[in-house]
Amino acid sequence: MKGMMKDLEEVFRQNQIPVFGTAAASALETEAFGYRPSDVLENVRTVLCIGVPVPRGIFLARAESEALYWRAANVYYRAIDAVLMKAAAVVEDSGETAVAVFGCFPYTLVGRGNFRGLVSLVAMGEAAGIGKRGRNGLLFSSRYGPRLLVGGLVTSAELSPETWPQREEAGCPTDCRVCQQECPAGAIDSEGRVDGPSCAKRSTGSPIFSTFMKTLKPP
Repeated sequence: MKGMMKDLEEVFRQNQIPVFGTAAASALETEAFGYRPSDVLENVRTVLCIGVPVPRGIFLARAESEALYWRAANVYYRAIDAVLMKAAAVVEDSGETAVAVFGCFPYTLVGRGNFRGLVSLVAMGEAAGIGKRGRNGLLFSSRYGPRLLVGGLVTSAELSPETWPQREEAGCPTDCRVCQQECPAGAIDSEGRVDGPSCAKRSTGSPIFSTFMKTLKPP
């Protein structure tokens, strides 16, 4: 499968994907039933994760930072989705099978306003070595912090574990609690769990806002 990996690397470089990695799908089989790689693809062997950072300036903007973020996320997720489709085509040209795990859809609501995708992209990114789960619940990159937007593939292709660029990911700085302290909605607890309804209520530009409003019963 070395030839396939080289073709995938070329797709990522041509599409300005700065970080990506692969890992054995078995590393995620401890995830909740219904959200494991094998629940998506029966003969899955490998998970692949790619990441693109939101520009730092979005977060430093003095006006409409949240609205700018949601617009940027919309643009980037569409671009990431397109790259995943190209990567899936590379895999399937070799006779293997691939299923894309998109960044924001489809998802299921679990409990009161919490949602889950097909497979946790944070778990995929961590297994693939492009970051560590941060105390804000997001993937924390040694280069980009929590700014990475990610997408992935689950595939029957057996690819050797690889991370590009090679680096040691240590996760959040020791004792840092900036995200919990600065979250304008106070929606992140000390364990990195996010209160979905509180986040959506604050972030009215969020694409998931209308879904929460339709599915949550009034108090």
